[in-house]
Amino acid sequence: MVKNTHAFTLVEIVVVISLMGILLFFAAPRMGGFLFQDDARKVSKWIVLHVADLKNKSVQTQKTFLLHVDLDGNLFRIEETPDAISGDAAVNEQVLAETGAETSEKSFDLPQGYRVTSVLYSQDRRVSSGTTAVSFYPAGYSDRAIIHLTDRQNRKKSYIIEAFLPHVKIHDDHVQFF
Repeated sequence: MVKNTHAFTLVEIVVVISLMGILLFFAAPRMGGFLFQDDARKVSKWIVLHVADLKNKSVQTQKTFLLHVDLDGNLFRIEETPDAISGDAAVNEQVLAETGAETSEKSFDLPQGYRVTSVLYSQDRRVSSGTTAVSFYPAGYSDRAIIHLTDRQNRKKSYIIEAFLPHVKIHDDHVQFF
């Protein structure tokens, strides 16, 4: 009778499968964020990362940057501005229109079904169509603004950009300034 000594026992197979199950139990939730990234997370990530980057970049380069929000085209665009930019968002849009001095750096198209519904500024100014811009200044502050978005399921999100804070606050509803 020939005995096969090269096979695995049932106990060895059960132990290996159990160890793999335990590893997957802890690794799968972390990998899910990378493998199955949904559109809402992608939009939030883009806004949060670029607002922080624009605040840092404006201080480092001592130049003013704009985050253009195209409400009709559902598009975000980052641009470096000419030196004539002031602290008033309405004046900034007029200066840019007159000079035409814009250099496009980065843009982001919202995923299908997402739309920008409005941008609210702290001066009680609401923009619901066209293009508007949030300015980031060399002194380290920005315009205070809230970007309102709606997704495919008509769920609302608000991205609050505070003037002197480097991060963006995200709310799962349309919020207003107090």
